[in-house]
Amino acid sequence: MPIRPFLTLPLAESSSATLLRRRHLAPLLAGLSAFPALARSAEPAPLQVPGTTQHDLVARGRQRFRVFLHIPAGEPPPGGWPMITVLDANAVMGMVVDVVRLLAFIPREAGVRSAAVVAGIGYATEGPYDLVRRSFDLTPPPGRDIPAEDGRPAARTGGADELLDFIETEVKPLAARSAPIDPERHALLGHSFGGLCALHALFTRGAAFRDYVAGSPAIWWEDNAVLASAERFIARADRPAPRRLLITVGEYEQSLAPWHDPAWQPRMQMMRMVEQARALADRLRPLSGLELRFDSLPGEGHMSAFPVAVQRGVRFILAA
Repeated sequence: MPIRPFLTLPLAESSSATLLRRRHLAPLLAGLSAFPALARSAEPAPLQVPGTTQHDLVARGRQRFRVFLHIPAGEPPPGGWPMITVLDANAVMGMVVDVVRLLAFIPREAGVRSAAVVAGIGYATEGPYDLVRRSFDLTPPPGRDIPAEDGRPAARTGGADELLDFIETEVKPLAARSAPIDPERHALLGHSFGGLCALHALFTRGAAFRDYVAGSPAIWWEDNAVLASAERFIARADRPAPRRLLITVGEYEQSLAPWHDPAWQPRMQMMRMVEQARALADRLRPLSGLELRFDSLPGEGHMSAFPVAVQRGVRFILAA
């Protein structure tokens, strides 16, 4: 018997059999013919941070911010979600959300109580930082004008109080409209200038947050001016309590790492990042009503310490 070509019907078959076969083959043939077009039309979709929205808001001082807001899935704790406000969010918002989601997946194993609402303070940029804006927003007053130099643009400093006002008047209400928030469990997390801003917030308006994470804080800024705020905070008889503070700093923030440019050594010695962070922690540790932890991060420099500070900071916040 001759071999029939594939998908060829015998001449002797009836027209009804032919129609039946065509009816069964039609979906297959249609799928085969459509496949190239389907492949051509498929475009890669941008990756989105789960449960996170983006809001462009204007502060009272007419400064524009891009606020990233993450709302956890599932039911909140009885008192509402804790809320973490993250500075420099363009750099680490996705990381913070992922750490929160991972720790909260099996909270008892991770040593945390729940997930958290995360509000990230950022800017309308695709890069990790807006260096001019953060120089103003994250540094305490009175500030000064910094002229352009060596390719660096001119900048103003001293806007931390305006940023903290913006968090109180715009960011916290936005979060409260979006999810139930526990008013007793607000936290602020920042690194470098952001760590300086977190210290400034604790020392000058400590009631705004319960938990403060100061990663690699720029204590050296403006001739160590934040230390005067620390002394005023220490001397207060009406310090808000209980409050919690985590200070982190990388091992290689004051001495050269194997990968560092030796030309950085004089500047690192001027800043004294490790020495000043440890000394401040020792000065604050005896205070009643303040739970303090100081973490030195082995093997980390200034930039590599930021992701580690995020992981330790989120766990520090959510464990209590």
